[in-house]
Amino acid sequence: MIDLHIHSSFSPDSDSTVAQIASVAKLKGLKVIGITDHYEMKDGKILSSFDISKYIEEIDRFSGDVEILKGVEWGWDCKGEEPDFEGLDFVMLSVHFCEVPVEMLYECYKDYLSRVLECVKKAPHFDVLGHLDFVRRYVPKNVDVPEDLRCIVYEVLEVLKERGAALELNTEGFAVYGEPQPAVWVFEKAREMGIPVTVGSDAHNLENIGRFVERAFKLLKGVGYDSVAVFRKGRISEVGI
Repeated sequence: MIDLHIHSSFSPDSDSTVAQIASVAKLKGLKVIGITDHYEMKDGKILSSFDISKYIEEIDRFSGDVEILKGVEWGWDCKGEEPDFEGLDFVMLSVHFCEVPVEMLYECYKDYLSRVLECVKKAPHFDVLGHLDFVRRYVPKNVDVPEDLRCIVYEVLEVLKERGAALELNTEGFAVYGEPQPAVWVFEKAREMGIPVTVGSDAHNLENIGRFVERAFKLLKGVGYDSVAVFRKGRISEVGI
């Protein structure tokens, strides 16, 4: 079992230590985890960050039954330069901003997805795109991407394919509205295009580590995937599911 999206106390919104995460992951039967703490930027300014050298030292203390990969969730709005993430295993690019109120569902999705498309095109480097339809967690009734905006999602997938990047299946969607994030139709298209996928719980506490990962694997098998991606020192490899 694999969970490549977990937040530790290096993030401002988590109190879980690396030691606690490793212990809980082992108890839950996870074999590989990725700690992906927030490095958030907006308008070229750093909103939250952490000492990467200390982060690497902390994770490197642990060895044993659970392999801990060193990741970062780089929140970006396409402004400013990419920080130096040297020494990490992978960079997850995420977009957490939308300039349009979620109540304006169509306009919100259009603004958000257009921003994602711009970011995947402009980012100097990333390995995984996190929670492609992030705003679905907050729009009224968690409505899926409108049909006539799905062309933007397909454009995003084309860029991922060109750049050799993976698409994340974020299991937080199962908890919030009963579906994966992004939706099944996105993974059907990604499989058709040969785009690798990762699976992550987006856990900000110990209880949610590994949540719905088994369900995610079953879903991916259903659309034709027989493996998920992991990253070690920036190199992608596939693990059977």
